[in-house]
Order: sequence, then C-alpha cells, then structure tokens
Amino acid sequence: MPDRRLFWTLAVTAGISWASWAYFLFFFDVGDIPSPWDPWRIVFYILLFLAPGLTFVPIGRWLKWRFFGLYAVLGWATFGYLWAFGPPGSEVLPPEKHPLLRVMMGEESPLGLWYFFLALFIVLTTILAPPAYHLGLRLFTSRTHQQDIVRAWREAGLLSLYFVGMALIRSLGLFTWPIALLSLLFLALVEALFLAQKG
Repeated sequence: MPDRRLFWTLAVTAGISWASWAYFLFFFDVGDIPSPWDPWRIVFYILLFLAPGLTFVPIGRWLKWRFFGLYAVLGWATFGYLWAFGPPGSEVLPPEKHPLLRVMMGEESPLGLWYFFLALFIVLTTILAPPAYHLGLRLFTSRTHQQDIVRAWREAGLLSLYFVGMALIRSLGLFTWPIALLSLLFLALVEALFLAQKG
C-alpha cells in the first residue's frame, strides 16, 4: 500500500509539473519576458528540471539504468529552454515562432540550430528507449535480444535520428513521402542486420 501511494503521489506531482511546464511555455508566454532573472522565468527554470526529474529518474531506477535520469533531465531542460527562448544570442521568440517552427517554415537555417536538433534527438531517445526495451522483452524469444539494453538504445537512436532527419529535410524543402518511406525502410534494414549479427 505505501508503494502504491508513493507511486500515485509521484505521478500526480509529475503531471502537475508537466502541466505547469506546458502552461508557462504555450499560454503564459514565458519566452516574452526579457529579463533572465524575472521571478516567473526562475519558476520556469525550476520546472525545466523538476518535471523530467520526477518522470525519468524513477523510470531509470525501475529499469536500473543509472545514467538515464541525468541524461533525460539535462536533455529535456535544454530542449525546453531552447523551445521557450530560442538559441543563445537570438532574439526572444513568441511561442508561435519558436525555433523548431522557424526551421520547419524555412525562416532559419537548420545548420544554425544544430544544438536544438541535438536536444530534440536526446528528448526523443528518452521517450523511445524504455518502450523499445519493454517491447523487446515481449517480442523476442532469445534472452540475448530480450535483455539487450544496447539494442533498445540503438533502436531509439535510429528512430530519433529518423524523426530529426525528417525535420531537417522538411526545413530544406526536400521532404517527400517516398523519401520518408525509403529512409524508414533503410533504418529497418540496418536494425535487422544488427539483430541478425547479435543472434
């Protein structure tokens, strides 16, 4: 019973933190506040670390991935900061002109926002790695594949690379559905070769 109460307390607290994170980012327009030491911006800074910390640190402990919590917190905090305030040295951007949308609309060079896409890559891997590991436990019959942490991170990395690559291609105006499909099939082939080699 105490474990269940702790779980629900943690889940509710994390949910409130993420809701506050989203409110500051999309409704409160925290990116429009010019002073970096404004009290509301400081609250948002705390939420940048608190929300992913309450979410991914327990997941990392449950999976026994010691590095996962710190990796996820730093990645999400960086991603949230860049989403709200733009890359260092840029002007303050309103929510409808955050860095990713500017790139997708062709208003910024993707090469100038490599750090944003790197943060996006990290965020995507934190989302995809745990499900990839869990699915491996259910789908694979070989214990070598089931409990392969490297496999889960490799699959998460390949999918994250695919999504980030599609965003970059879209920003260059080169996106087409055949390119997206062929890229996905290529990554699936790469993963199949890794699995065959491991087997």
